[in-house]
Amino acid sequence: MKKIIILTLKVVLLVMIMFITISVSSILIGVKRASQPSGNSLIPILIYCILNTLILTLFIVKSKLRDYKLAAVSFIVFWGIQYFMTQIETIYFNSSVKMPLTELIKNVTSGAIYTSIFSLLAVFILGKFKKETNSSYSDVNIKISIINAIPNMIILALIYDIIYFIFGYFIAWQFADLRYYYTGSTHIVNVFQHISNQFRQDPVLILFQFSRGFLWSVLAVIIIDSLGIENWMTYITTGLLFSILITTPLIFPNAYMPIQVRIGHSFELSTSMFVFGVISVITLKNKLASNKLMKDRSL
Repeated sequence: MKKIIILTLKVVLLVMIMFITISVSSILIGVKRASQPSGNSLIPILIYCILNTLILTLFIVKSKLRDYKLAAVSFIVFWGIQYFMTQIETIYFNSSVKMPLTELIKNVTSGAIYTSIFSLLAVFILGKFKKETNSSYSDVNIKISIINAIPNMIILALIYDIIYFIFGYFIAWQFADLRYYYTGSTHIVNVFQHISNQFRQDPVLILFQFSRGFLWSVLAVIIIDSLGIENWMTYITTGLLFSILITTPLIFPNAYMPIQVRIGHSFELSTSMFVFGVISVITLKNKLASNKLMKDRSL
């Protein structure tokens, strides 16, 4: 009971730290917000901070890594999912989003500042700077794991492509406002015609999303290798990291995406990325387990 109370207090502290760091970094870099601070406008950022803090706390507590390596990995996961992976897609679809490049750079820079500070403080507050007791993970080499898992990552990138188009149509594309936002029309066709139209009108899209799928698989290797593959929590944590971190920015009102479009994408991303996270573990676990076994035998 004492441990639960202490952990709860630490989470509350981390929520406050996230709130402060994102606010200060936004002011310093000059990131524009849709509304001025008020009781109602504080609700989105509080929800954002609570959800992100909870999933990152779960990741840090369950991670086999420690000290600065864990802080670096936490930053890569946090910033990589929430800023890098989302903003490269913003650039691709910017003919619809219409976000100025300067604003995009400010968002990414502000995100890098506060996610790095939060990651470092979270690892410290959660007690993961203490001496490593699990020697089998004290020298985890994520770079080698990524190189060895490339064949599996290519398969996973193909799976991401399939998930992207299926969930995109059956969830996001069912919102009339979202269809109008991207095409200027609310007309909808069947899934086969829709995908055929997409490939004909934008043949580069499938290659672009395959490339994103490969980058997602890199993040998956980093997460799974950090957590280990011993139990079901790896599946849940990986799924929730992908699902929550990519969806929570849509909580904020903004000048570039109407609320109905954000709601449509929220349903799409929260479900599709959780599924992708779980499939990532299924696809990569045997390869990463064999890598660890080979390393242990060489010691």
